[in-house]
Amino acid sequence: GAVEAAMKELVGRVASNKMMKTVTVVVERLFRHPRFKRYVRARKKYAAHDEENRCNPGDLVRLRHSRPLSKTKRWVVDEIVRRERQFDREAVNAAVKERVVAEKRARANAERGFAGAAAESEI
Repeated sequence: GAVEAAMKELVGRVASNKMMKTVTVVVERLFRHPRFKRYVRARKKYAAHDEENRCNPGDLVRLRHSRPLSKTKRWVVDEIVRRERQFDREAVNAAVKERVVAEKRARANAERGFAGAAAESEI
């Protein structure tokens, strides 16, 4: 009861999952500046333990404080609040390349005057 209530929790976005069983999480907080009375956005990076390597960059995660797990790790990924959409990079790159080739072809044909000739032949 009381111990769990005292356990600190943070919510942030996964910045990197390039380490084994560890993710880097960026936590953003809003606070009022003591002198300037403006709200300031501060970011801090935390190394967090991700036992099953489930997190991907962009995921929103909840962190729970724990005993020191390494020199820098004192947090554990408690849950993945929201997953980031995953893109198939190869498919996206192929589609972009195909579109660029088509646009280049259209531009070349327009410069040669084929587009005008094609439009006249349709009439």
